[in-house]
Amino acid sequence: MPRTKSRLFLSVLVVVGAVAYFGPTEVLEAVTGLVGNDDPVLIEQNGRQLLVGGDGESKARKCTVEVALTRRVCGDVKVVVIDAGKMPFIARNIQLAWGGGHPSILTRNSAKQGANRAAACGSFVPKYGGSCDEYAFATTDEGGSGARTEEVPLREQRCQGGAISAGYAKAKIGQGDSFLVVIATPTAVAATAYTGADEAQEQVEQCAL
Repeated sequence: MPRTKSRLFLSVLVVVGAVAYFGPTEVLEAVTGLVGNDDPVLIEQNGRQLLVGGDGESKARKCTVEVALTRRVCGDVKVVVIDAGKMPFIARNIQLAWGGGHPSILTRNSAKQGANRAAACGSFVPKYGGSCDEYAFATTDEGGSGARTEEVPLREQRCQGGAISAGYAKAKIGQGDSFLVVIATPTAVAATAYTGADEAQEQVEQCAL
């Protein structure tokens, strides 16, 4: 049914009243969740950038980019950083997953890692000697069947393992804790799928970020 002018006016009044009562941040989070805008968002402050899924934008804006990337805590949410300068193809997979509706806010559950990895990548056949990458991470409740998969360099896969483990430790993310995934150095995200060439700015095997 088309929305009439009176109904539209009433909706505006409801939103305005909610902002006055609850505050703009809470209403923004609620409205964003209803609309379902999951497109990745670039946030830039003082020359530093990060990329986050649309569902996590309001969380990421509760602190500065510097704080999110270094302290790994932003307001009331813990943060795990994936550096596209070291993992451009993994960052690409995460960015595309966000755009496809996968969340940027995950819940740690390492007990599911083996089953999630098998469900997401068990039948995956690399074409260029690389490895299957999945998002959401296998160590989360959101991982497993339905995760977005893409081939990435084997080096990046090893790098990511160290980065996530170190990220859990640095942000003190325990089992059952929720956390926000962000991408650092977003200008380095791979523009095309992996076809055998490692394009990372920093080609390191282990990435304890």
